Amino acid sequence: MGDMDYKRWMCYEPHKLVLETSKLDPIDENQILIKVEYCGICHSDIHIIDGEWNSRLNIRYPITPGHEVIGKVIDKGKNVVGVDIGDVVGIPWVHSSCLVCENCLSSNEQFCEQRKITGIDYIGGYSQYCVLNKEFAVPVNKLVNIERWGLEEIAPLYCAGLTTYTALKKLNVNPMMRVVIVGFGGLGHMAVQYSKIFGCHTIVLSSDPSKKKLAEKIGADEFITYENLDTINKVDVILSTLPNSEIVMKLITKLRPYGKICFVGAHMNQIPFQPIQLISKNLVLTGNAVGSRMDLIETLKISITKNIKPIVEVYEYQDLPIALDIVRSGKARLRAVLKVTSN
Repeated sequence: MGDMDYKRWMCYEPHKLVLETSKLDPIDENQILIKVEYCGICHSDIHIIDGEWNSRLNIRYPITPGHEVIGKVIDKGKNVVGVDIGDVVGIPWVHSSCLVCENCLSSNEQFCEQRKITGIDYIGGYSQYCVLNKEFAVPVNKLVNIERWGLEEIAPLYCAGLTTYTALKKLNVNPMMRVVIVGFGGLGHMAVQYSKIFGCHTIVLSSDPSKKKLAEKIGADEFITYENLDTINKVDVILSTLPNSEIVMKLITKLRPYGKICFVGAHMNQIPFQPIQLISKNLVLTGNAVGSRMDLIETLKISITKNIKPIVEVYEYQDLPIALDIVRSGKARLRAVLKVTSN
């Protein structure tokens, strides 16, 4: 299927995004070719497109962003087994890794020093077609029953779902804990649902009082706005999904002994705190970087079997710049998703 024309959004330099026609290269014997149907729009994409992460990730333009990819297999190499034409396959942030280092062998390939990132090192989901290596291809339709799910709902599980579920799991939350989810957006509304799966008393902290009913509908036990921080009682875990740390660090006094603050909203801000604040209560300050392939499989299984769905707002392919502006301004309803292929 090589040498076929297809469309993809190209970022030639920070802030310069252009829809262009490219030629599809042939896949090799260990790859699969995916016809992309949807791609979630993550705030990390904004950081990349706006050039805010250039030094951290050594980004070399041009690139085609997008790392919450879902589509169907339309071609595969002769060495690919367990994945068939027509299978539903997604691509997360970690596109591939060396598979032989200590991190890879311990199911932590997200920390592999040779890892490749979807949308930076490889063509991402703002493209009509994507290529994936056989070792990282998980056919969702063979993993779990997806009949009641739209592919636009599955796409955000590859980052928003994976990141928040694994964060809570690694924080060892349990039904005895009070958990604060800071921010009720693309990440936050997923975190609320996972927190309830773990049985936690879940508190949503948001700047937008209009989100109260929805937060309570999907499981929040309490909903508190930023101007009412003082009303929060002692808690065990604070999970921040915000693109800054200001609100979060104001809550450090609300933590019980051995409490934890975890950042999943990626940003480059300085964190203002005094070490004595951690020492006095044995507090833990941590973060969570997406997850491994095993984490992804667990996230997909838990989410789909428990019907933990992202609430999405779908944008047409040609409207990507509009969708990015909405996400950039913080006005996305919850999770923005790009419809790449018309059925």
